Amino acid sequence: MTAQSGAAEARRTDRLSVGDWLVEPALNQLSRGGAVERLEPKAVEVLLALARHAGQVMSRDQLIAEVWNGLAVTDDALTQSIIKLRKALGDTTREPAYIQTIPKRGYRLIAKVAWLGDGEAVSAAAPAPALATPEPAPRRWTRTWIAAGLGAAILLAGGALIWTLMRDRAALTPEAAAEAVSVAGVDDLPQVVVQPFPELAGDPSQVPLARGFTARIITDLSRFPELRVISPRIAVGAEAEPAKGPGRYLVAGEIERNGDNIRVYIHLGETNGRALWSEQYDRPYTDLFALQDELISQMLGVLRVKLSNAELVRQARPYTKSLAAYEAFLRAQSALIVRRQAENEEARQLYARAVELDPTFARAYAGLALTHAADRRNGWATDAETALAKASELARTAQRIDPDVAETYFVLAYVAMERGAFADAVRELRTALRLNPSYADAYALLAAIHTYGGRPGETIPLIRVAMKLVPDAGHLYLLILGRAYFFLGDNQSAVAYLRQAIARNPDSLEVRVFLAAALVQAGRRDDAAWEREEIRQLDPAFRLDAWLKSYPMTDARQIGALTGALRSIGL
Repeated sequence: MTAQSGAAEARRTDRLSVGDWLVEPALNQLSRGGAVERLEPKAVEVLLALARHAGQVMSRDQLIAEVWNGLAVTDDALTQSIIKLRKALGDTTREPAYIQTIPKRGYRLIAKVAWLGDGEAVSAAAPAPALATPEPAPRRWTRTWIAAGLGAAILLAGGALIWTLMRDRAALTPEAAAEAVSVAGVDDLPQVVVQPFPELAGDPSQVPLARGFTARIITDLSRFPELRVISPRIAVGAEAEPAKGPGRYLVAGEIERNGDNIRVYIHLGETNGRALWSEQYDRPYTDLFALQDELISQMLGVLRVKLSNAELVRQARPYTKSLAAYEAFLRAQSALIVRRQAENEEARQLYARAVELDPTFARAYAGLALTHAADRRNGWATDAETALAKASELARTAQRIDPDVAETYFVLAYVAMERGAFADAVRELRTALRLNPSYADAYALLAAIHTYGGRPGETIPLIRVAMKLVPDAGHLYLLILGRAYFFLGDNQSAVAYLRQAIARNPDSLEVRVFLAAALVQAGRRDDAAWEREEIRQLDPAFRLDAWLKSYPMTDARQIGALTGALRSIGL
């Protein structure tokens, strides 16, 4: 059967068999011998796409184009669907009987497929012959640079928690909208993808060092307006695929600490495979900051970023001269991004320790401010206004110590928004973006402000810039995008993005609230009722009126659309 004939059969029939499983797309389920596995609709659509091309390798781009039909989604959406399919089918990546991963190419369905109509098999595709799988490259300094799940989102840990802390009480005015940062030309600048630096020793205690080393390179490169720095999708065993072409570069490396020494390998090349520069360093651990400065200087020289030596030194200077303070700071960053109360308190103690060791450590003060803002946002503070005042005080302290820390202005923007000073918030965000033109969270916060103020159409270009800069930032960017589409009346897109957000964070009450409303508006009331029960599981005392009192929307039409949809299903 050709792919075209299989597609035609898929449209004409409503069932098929894949191996020994019966697939019933209309019911979103698989069944075999009395066992039933239910799947999300997108996972079923991925299976159908693979079945239409049974035995053929489909690239990730092909699958995304066919299943998501032109929607801009991250690779993670496809990865999650493949994971769910394999789990339902009882398949494994090591010895697949259904879905085979073809390294650097994509996936193919290797089980027998039969399209069924009126109880009869009308067409079939035989099992695919096995393809030779290349042996993995030796794990040496010349290895292929594969992301090792170290969570490169640490580069934005200073902001990643807080841009969800959006609480503007004032409507978005035309004057304030005019202050929004122009996002034109992002794709025209040279782009640098920085892969996470895996630590080589297999020692979990070294993970913060590896993350911090990666974050330092990303942060310092991000300061230069001549560059756009991209954080790739991170998945265990998956390789990020940055855009290829002129002006597209990849930084990768490895790091290992052995007692008092540190070993680093770094490689800079074009994404088309051409190597530009590589170096291996064996240095005392006490030379860590000097080594980072040297690496940044070398890379900028290769990338021909034209800056004076004085400017280079100013931009790439270390955050602190105290290694102990830096280590406490890195541990605090790791705790902060967990976004739970206990870890937030742990982060606060570690930031305080970093400040104690180095009272001039501006980024540690900014981190402390973020922990108090988190208390305010999540209801962990007994006095919300006191928490907000503390966050403002600490951010101002960081600003006085070092006026060039972008995260400081992010915190100040949030505090201003909470107090209804929207123009001040936008001004702070503009400063943050001037200091760090690749600061994705600043774009995301501006995007959210537009939706809260009743202008969701202006959210879309801003959040798409943020997603270009950090394609795997987590569920919050997807929430911002899905929420904007909901208020624009594009419920199909809203459901697609909000489901992706749920896949990344099933415990997000806010995402489920908007997903339930979007499903109602899309006419999928049974699915909306399911989300209603999930909301009640997460918060048995949930009441819509009480929830809205603490929610920042001020536009009456938006409030009416949300409440009308949710009340129709009993919320």
